[in-house]
Amino acid sequence: MNNRQITKYAIYTVAVLSATLINEFILKYVKKHIDQQGYLLVLIDMLVVILIFAPAFALVSNYTKKLSKAYLKTSKKLSSTNNGTLLGFLVAIIILFILFASLRHNISVVNDLTQIIN
Repeated sequence: MNNRQITKYAIYTVAVLSATLINEFILKYVKKHIDQQGYLLVLIDMLVVILIFAPAFALVSNYTKKLSKAYLKTSKKLSSTNNGTLLGFLVAIIILFILFASLRHNISVVNDLTQIIN
């Protein structure tokens, strides 16, 4: 796989994970402020998914080419090989992992890491 394809897949991955986190945040907010459970909540969940994911994929498809060019240019400054792209992707995945653990699973990765280090 060439660097452009890796960048394209990295951008899609980060966009999908970010949209999922935004969806989770909105659902938690809605659950906190709406007393009803059941079918109304299912409908709200479906609406939120459409409102979050449809624009996210439209933006990603429109701007993938521009973002990948900028991302490639920046990552080439770090390294002439795929290392720069992979490093940027790895940093994004680590940040998203911490956010996923915190928001979706109520796990504090930072506290666990500090306990392991100490």
